[in-house]
Amino acid sequence: MADTSTDMTSLQIARRLLGEALPRHWQLYLGSLICMFGVAGFTAALAYSTKLIVNEVFVAGSATAAYQVAAMLVVVSIGKSGFEYANVVIGTKFTRSVSAFYQKATFRAMVAKSIPYFAGKHAAKHMAEVILYGRASGQVVTTVLNKLSTDVLTLIGLVGVMIYTDPLMSISIAVLFPLIFGLVALLTKRIKAVAAEETELQGKIQSIGAEAFEGIKTVKSYGLEEKSKSKFAAAINALEDRMLGIAKTTSLTIPLMEFLGGLAIGLFILYASWQTSVGTRSAGDFTAFITAFLLAYQPAERVSQNWVAIQKALVQVGQMYGLFASAEGDAPTGTAVLTDRSSALKFDDVSFRYNAEAAALHDVSFETKPGERIAIVGRSGAGKTTLIDLVQRFYGPTKGVISIGGQDIQEVAPTALRDAIALISQDVFLFDGTIRNNIRDGNPDATDDEISAAADRAMVSAFADDMPNGLDSEIGPNGASLSGGQKQRVGIARAMVKNAKIYIYDEATSALDGANERAIMQATVDSAKDSTILFVTHRPSTLQWVDRVLLLDHGRVVAFDTHECLMETNAIYRALFNLNSSDES
Repeated sequence: MADTSTDMTSLQIARRLLGEALPRHWQLYLGSLICMFGVAGFTAALAYSTKLIVNEVFVAGSATAAYQVAAMLVVVSIGKSGFEYANVVIGTKFTRSVSAFYQKATFRAMVAKSIPYFAGKHAAKHMAEVILYGRASGQVVTTVLNKLSTDVLTLIGLVGVMIYTDPLMSISIAVLFPLIFGLVALLTKRIKAVAAEETELQGKIQSIGAEAFEGIKTVKSYGLEEKSKSKFAAAINALEDRMLGIAKTTSLTIPLMEFLGGLAIGLFILYASWQTSVGTRSAGDFTAFITAFLLAYQPAERVSQNWVAIQKALVQVGQMYGLFASAEGDAPTGTAVLTDRSSALKFDDVSFRYNAEAAALHDVSFETKPGERIAIVGRSGAGKTTLIDLVQRFYGPTKGVISIGGQDIQEVAPTALRDAIALISQDVFLFDGTIRNNIRDGNPDATDDEISAAADRAMVSAFADDMPNGLDSEIGPNGASLSGGQKQRVGIARAMVKNAKIYIYDEATSALDGANERAIMQATVDSAKDSTILFVTHRPSTLQWVDRVLLLDHGRVVAFDTHECLMETNAIYRALFNLNSSDES
């Protein structure tokens, strides 16, 4: 898992989160605040009413007082339950609003990250972080501003009743508070130690499950059901063990509060019997005090539990803020545009390595002419994918300069660079939606006529016309209803509608039959005469469409010349395509 930790303390994290959320949701907080005071006030009134019940109804025997107290209890109960209901509804809305905001913010931050962040990590793990970080943010904000505040205000009201009825006993019970806070602080440290792994474990479960379902044909074909089940069960068991550890820690607050509550009640009974014997307090005073104490037990228990839960959630919120900070650091720079630049591509002494690994490219230098068609060939691991990734600035070169039309791409605004380059990969990714919408992703401003023209040139119309709704037919997640060749044609149409300066075909016709490949290649050449086209290929049939061939081997440029010249002079090139110098291309 990528390090998304932050150096902020829990208090700093909480302050930042509340400072961001409160102004944005102040209306919900105001409504919640009214409900909190209502719940606290009516709960305190309910405790104090027991004094009237004992003294005025049972001891004094007043019938009038009985009616008055009964009516008061009904009003207090209705008021308390009404405010509690409204507080729960507002709290739920509060939680979802905050969670949704930070889930969107986390998703935006992840999408803004550079390509290296996603390397070697399943997409399901990223989505697990999006969900958990947002959920944790909502939990912290709502717990602090709603649940915890409600319980604290209720405790204040009930403690007020206790002090009013018996100040001495209230002070005696207050001695227990430092003990409670000390034990809760100890639990807080323990919960932080085990909470940090929860996000990783949740992501691992989603990753393993998604992997099995996405590759279900491979799972079935190779009989990997038991292996998939075993991996998923192991991940579930690991999370279960971790969650059990968290539950054991957080649940310690329950017996703690039970013990301290029982101790306080036992001491109070001894104290009350002594006070009664000397006649300094009425039975109603003791009843009100004990009722207030018993009513305070549940909110006090919830305060301790919620405090521990907040510490757990703050760990994930801290990870979220770490992600935000790293996303800002990853943000690509540059302000230059390429509007008036040619499509000439130049590598000037470019080298690149992934982290501490051996260099993937060594001192690569070449230059294309505007409108030239270039094949990039080489054995597996030669550096072809790295080269086209550098063209798109997915990574920055370790050394050297890459330029388009004489402009260093490191100085180009990210949106301008994306507009200038169109990628068509072997494994085309399509979004859930219609064919038309997937083609329009290449150029959101494209008209329906331009989309139809691109569909015709890419031979999409040849199969779309047979579908129920033509280009407006739904294709499912990642084009699930299309064949591999059909998906590639949609991907090519998406690139064609972009009108880019540089087109990159990364084995983009590998799933096409010969007739469709020839038709699409001819349309590509005819429609992009002023654009530089890079063909990453292992197919000899592609070579007839290119002007020159860039041959890579072990990350170095071995040759850059025409197909005919390389056939005559380069044994690596001939061996790569299993051709003899006398063969026709």
